[in-house]
Amino acid sequence: MHVFLREEPVRLEMRRVEAQGLVESGSGLVAMAFYADGNDRPSFRAVLPEETVEVLSKAIERPVHLGLLAEEPEDDGEIRAMVGISVVVEGEVEFEEEEEMVDEPWRESVGDPDAWKGEEVSMEEDPGRTALLAFAPLVRLERRHPGDFGEELADLLESALAGSTRPSLEARVEQLLEEL
Repeated sequence: MHVFLREEPVRLEMRRVEAQGLVESGSGLVAMAFYADGNDRPSFRAVLPEETVEVLSKAIERPVHLGLLAEEPEDDGEIRAMVGISVVVEGEVEFEEEEEMVDEPWRESVGDPDAWKGEEVSMEEDPGRTALLAFAPLVRLERRHPGDFGEELADLLESALAGSTRPSLEARVEQLLEEL
């Protein structure tokens, strides 16, 4: 799994939109569109539970750091990613260990992985942990940077923030018509 975090914060606005048959009435799900930095075109869309909409509305009251979470496809096929907000996690974080995890005793002797940057980072200081709260899907049907998945994710997020994405169903129909 790959995570790309955008360095510059973004001001997001979210608006309820017509679900156009995507959501059954009474399901408790709400269709939302997210607009970045005052764009008039939505950057991404999602169908979310009402509780999530409430949490996100509070989270985006000020600019947020966005990221993408995606699995790199084995071929140069379409990319399915999730947009998320990067948040600082307070306190101790516990993860369930997977059964397949291998003990890595060598990791303690490696030292500071950021030493190459020329910054002195104390191993005593806890730089804090962040989590990516994923809430909206993004799909890219054709790769633009097949040799560099990190660049692909950066480009996908920037394209979305510029408002140059379409709903995936609309893009798939358009691609199908082009192939005919």
